[in-house]
Amino acid sequence: MSTPLEVLKFNLQEREYPYFEDKELELLLETNYNDIKKASYNGCLLKAAADDKLEVAGVKLESNRQYWLTLAETFNEKPSYNYITSMERVDGY
Repeated sequence: MSTPLEVLKFNLQEREYPYFEDKELELLLETNYNDIKKASYNGCLLKAAADDKLEVAGVKLESNRQYWLTLAETFNEKPSYNYITSMERVDGY
């Protein structure tokens, strides 16, 4: 069984795209009430905010901002519309 920190690292692809230190990831978990999905969502948003184009010696590297925003959406909770209505069907069913 994986720890929440390991799952968060996996979700944020920290092996391929390291950005956070372990203490920062633990803080991200704490501030999101140890909810891995919320921490993953906010971590992706932080990576998207920090990621920008880079140009060094004429070589241009494109931004991965859209990638992180798209990945963040996979962790975003969708609102549910389960509501109780006081209306009744006319036909009695």
